[in-house]
This record gives sequence, structure tokens and C-alpha cells, in this order.
Amino acid sequence: MLSAAPDYSGAAAAFFLNEKRVTVDKNKQFAINMIAQVVGFVVMMGISFLLTPFVVEHVGSEAYGFVGLANNFVSYAQVITVALNSMASRFITIKITENDVEGSNRYFTSVVVANIFTALVLSVPSAIIILNLNKIVNVSDAILIDVQWLWAFIFLNFLVSIISSTYSVATFVRNKLYLTSLQGIISNILRVAVLIAAFSFFVPSVWYVGLAAFVATVYVYIWNVYYTRKLTPEIKVRKRYFDMKVIRVLLSSGIWNSFTRLSSILSTGLDLLVTNLYVSSAAMGVLSVAKTVPSAILTLFGTLASVYAPQLTISYAENNYKEMKNQLMSSIKFLGLFACIPVAALFAYGEIFYKLWVPTQDAHLLYMLTILSCIEFMFVLPLEGLWNLFTATNKVKQTSIYMFANSIVTISIVLVALQFTTDDTLKLYIIAGTSTAFAVIRSLFFLPIYGAHCLNIKWTAFYPSILKNTLSVIVASVFSLLVRNFLIIDGWMMLIFAGILTSIFAIGFNFIVLLNKEERSAVVKKVLRK
Repeated sequence: MLSAAPDYSGAAAAFFLNEKRVTVDKNKQFAINMIAQVVGFVVMMGISFLLTPFVVEHVGSEAYGFVGLANNFVSYAQVITVALNSMASRFITIKITENDVEGSNRYFTSVVVANIFTALVLSVPSAIIILNLNKIVNVSDAILIDVQWLWAFIFLNFLVSIISSTYSVATFVRNKLYLTSLQGIISNILRVAVLIAAFSFFVPSVWYVGLAAFVATVYVYIWNVYYTRKLTPEIKVRKRYFDMKVIRVLLSSGIWNSFTRLSSILSTGLDLLVTNLYVSSAAMGVLSVAKTVPSAILTLFGTLASVYAPQLTISYAENNYKEMKNQLMSSIKFLGLFACIPVAALFAYGEIFYKLWVPTQDAHLLYMLTILSCIEFMFVLPLEGLWNLFTATNKVKQTSIYMFANSIVTISIVLVALQFTTDDTLKLYIIAGTSTAFAVIRSLFFLPIYGAHCLNIKWTAFYPSILKNTLSVIVASVFSLLVRNFLIIDGWMMLIFAGILTSIFAIGFNFIVLLNKEERSAVVKKVLRK
């Protein structure tokens, strides 16, 4: 799908930002963060859901494919920036929790200065890539200029996001992620307004997508600076706080996250580029559309899991490992309640969905590619919170090494397998399916075992959750197939109705299977009380 900040002035700003007037316990804070994250995600996906077929219809699937490819190139550059920024929130949060104002300012200032320098350096290769785009990837002359402008705005958007990333730490430090979500809602509305205006008053072009994203990012940046000043007034950017030792500390920890990002690129992030070079730019557009829904699902559960990250980091700073374990188990059960719904719905209704969503495309091909891209979700979605554990405990080295080895094998097999066939459809299946196969291996073996090791609990601790989630996916899928056979799903209303039936059944089944008697009783009492 197409890839932020609310206007809280006066009394509204005081309401959200003045901690003396708004005092909430951890549970209420968690609930506020979770609701805001979900609402923000729904708005983002809803807007993208409506805009994707709109853009594809106006500029074509081939041109749309270059949106995803440009974002992939950005992810390649993030290998460099993630080494510094991935651990910044952790260290700043710990310093503030320890009431070390001097230390938090040294970390904050050092990262801000380093990010500005990095953005300036990366602007040079970005310009070279844009100017020589047709020599790097396959792009038809008819859309070359439009695609170059698209990439220019997407790369500029990335450079601005590098500079602004440190300022987003304030809502994390204060465990007020709902403010970030509210930013996202407003920024997405702004993004769609820019797109609609551009397509309405000017000749349709794919580069409007990049322009809209850039405008939204600038808006988010302004409000992140505002939140930093309001939520963490003790943090100042001053020349005297810049410290190369701090940069070295962050890089020594974050370099392994760079390896993890590189590994992700090698295993899945090269899919569109490999398709462009080894199949065609048109096939790349098809794969880009097919990966939209799986990416959205993974983003949703990553977003839900991220709500646990601030408190997990705070608990680690307080050396409260028991609380960390409770938080992780809580996140697994919470995510498990809903994990089977999108997977079962895709299995049963996926082809119908594509016929309705992008009627000009091959629905069956999109459906098969989508299923190949999300098989791992059967096992891994409830465990998304474990990635936060590795960051909070600063144990990312082993994760990075495993991911890197996994990805090298993945891309090697893809490149070799592509040499044995000339069928473009089979090539797409190879590209989409190979990375998923190794993702399944990672989900079933490395992630649960190493996660248990980091918590010092039994290595099999997470396998009951994996087995239960797999069972719920199978049961919910069978139910959804029965619904599809009994209902005539020939429009959006019937598809939505079928999805609601699947959701109700899945939540009811998981409520019984995933929760124990005490937990079910507690949930019922809380619902009745509310």
C-alpha cells in the first residue's frame, strides 16, 4: 500500500501534556497507548486501502511497483542509519529513568548531530542513483521522468526522517505512544489530501505519492520537536553535550541491528529488485501489490507489540526481570487472541478480495503470491513482542548473526533457482516462497528458543503458544471456508460480513483455548464492570 502530527493547541495541548492534570496508572496508560496505536493503524491502512487501487488505476501497476522499489532502496540505506538510531531510545530511556540528566543530554545531542551528518552524506549517493536510475533498474522511457521525481521525493523524505528520528524518542521515554499514533492519524489525512488535490488538479503521475509522503513527514517532524520540548524539557541539544564516546557505545550495540536489517533485506527486501532485474518491471508491480496485505498484517502486529516496548525497557532499567517476563507473556496471549483472524481470512477470502480491490489485475496470481508471503504468520505473529526483548536487554548480536546467515542462504537459493526456469510466473513463486520458507524456520526454532534464553526460562516456554496459534489458524480457516461455501460473496458488504463472522468465531475460540480459567474470569469481570 501507499506509504504526522495532531494539532493540539491551547487547552487540548494542556490536557494531553500536563502530567499534573492527567495521572494514569500503568494499565490505563497501556490501554490508551494500545487503543491509539490501533486507531492510528486502522486509519493508515484504511487510507492506503482506498488509495492503492486509485493510484494503480491512474498510473498503472508498473509505475506503482516503483513506489515499493524506492522504499526498498530506502531500507538499504537504513542499514547505515539503524546502527546509530535503533538503540537511542533504549539508552535515553534508561538514563532518564536513572535521573541522569547529563547522560540523557549527551546521548540525545550526539545522536541528533550524527544524524544530520549522516543525512548530508547520504544525499550524495541518493542524487547519483536518481540521475542514473535507468542504468540501475529496468524502467521504461515513458515513465522515467515521473519515476525519477518519485524517487527524489521518497529519498528526500528519508533524509528528513533521519534528522527527525531522535525527536520521536520523547513519547517512548514517557510511555505516551498514543501521541505518536495521533500524529500518524493527522499525517495520513494530510497525505491523502495532498494526493487527492494533486490527482484532481494536475495530470496523474506516480511522483505525487512521494510528494504526499514528504509533506506528511515534515508535519510529523514539527510535532515531534514540540513533544520533545513539552514531555522532556530537561533534554537540550547543546554543543557541549556532543560526545564521540556516546556514538561509539551506540554503534557497538546498534551495529548488530544493522546486520539484522541487512539480513532482512537479503531475505525479503530484495524481492522487488530481483523481480525487476530477473523477470520484468511489470512483474515487479504485481509482486508489489501482492506483498501489500502481508506487509500490512506484519506492521499491525509489530505496532501492537511495540506498545509493550517502553515499559519493557523501563522494567529492564529497574532490574525487574519478573515483570519483564509477565509483560512478554501478556503480549503473547493478547496478540494470540487476534493472530489467526487475518491469516484465516486471507486463506478463505483472499482471491475474492483481490477481485474486488484491484479488478484490473490477475486475482488468482495475487492470491497465490500473498499466501506464499504470509505462511509464516501462522506461527510468528503472537511472538512479535520478542523483538522488543532483544533490544531492551541489548542482546541483539546473536539475533543478527543468525539472521545474516539465514538471509545469505535465502538469496543464494533464489538466485540459483531462477536460472532453471524461463516461466515468469514460476519465477515469482520462487522469489516470494523461498524467503517465506526460511522465515518459517526462523519462527519455529530461533526466535522462541533464543527469546526464552534471554528471559532465563525453559527453552520450550513459547512453543505452547505457537502450537495453539497454529491450531486456531487451522480451525478458523476451516470455519471461514465453510462460510465461503454457504454465502454468496459477490460484493464488499458480503465480504465484510464474512470477515466479521470469522473474527467473532476466532476470538471466541481463542478466548477458550488461549486463556486459562482465571484469565477468562478476569476478562469477563472487567468487561462487565466497564
